[in-house]
Amino acid sequence: MWIKDIRCYDVDIYQNEDIIYSGNIDDSPAELKEIEIEDMKIDHKRIKIKIK
Repeated sequence: MWIKDIRCYDVDIYQNEDIIYSGNIDDSPAELKEIEIEDMKIDHKRIKIKIK
């Protein structure tokens, strides 16, 4: 699954255990949306995404 496949959710995106984006997925940078998701979990109405 790709980040661009997610719409209208608040997300936290992590890379190497460091948060690189937090906020609504629709407002995220375009280059971030082109990254493939490694792992994803829903936590209290927020999606936590890990990327490579």
